[in-house]
Amino acid sequence: MIRRPSTKDSIPHPSLRIDPQALGLSEFPREFFRLNTTHVAREIIGAWFARRFQNQWYGARIVETEAYLGSNDAAAHSWRGRRTPRNEPMYMDGGHLYVFFVYGMHHCANVVTRATGVAEAVLLRAAEGPEGAPVKLLSGPGKLCAGIGITVSSTGEDLLSNGDIRLFRCRGKEPEIGITKRIGVDYAGEAAEWPLRFIDRNSPAVSKRNYK
Repeated sequence: MIRRPSTKDSIPHPSLRIDPQALGLSEFPREFFRLNTTHVAREIIGAWFARRFQNQWYGARIVETEAYLGSNDAAAHSWRGRRTPRNEPMYMDGGHLYVFFVYGMHHCANVVTRATGVAEAVLLRAAEGPEGAPVKLLSGPGKLCAGIGITVSSTGEDLLSNGDIRLFRCRGKEPEIGITKRIGVDYAGEAAEWPLRFIDRNSPAVSKRNYK
């Protein structure tokens, strides 16, 4: 049974307070999220994942992602066309949020990609908070959701609808990208070796530092 979050669960860490306008953040177009999932996973390194709470914004810069490629990917929740109430948001249009709950304690946030009906997504594995935030506060998918206050209550939300959870692009220096196989998917056979994890090589917030 999924434990539904309490109000306390959803409170973001105070060190993550940001001003999107001051940071020069802007919204991605919908078409970007309909592109190849691997491309999206790489390109959102350096983007900001943010949440509005009590009229204030809290967020962090994404430094680690993993791509999950749908029905042909044994590591994906939608492998072989699996469709359940939990993974239903994966079948939505690109730019929606898919949040799942694992091990009875961790929420994990994913950005849905491709067109409606193509169940692929990008897992947000780690992020780096603004200046002054603890370096490892968001180093891992569960820690990222806990820090920003994301729970399964937000699964299915549209990140492009001017709502309270958003993914913003940030213009500036391009991050140096490292690539590895995904973490924790040894059960997925050949798919476990696919190079679908992307990291910012220069970020201390990356969860593991093994990369090409």
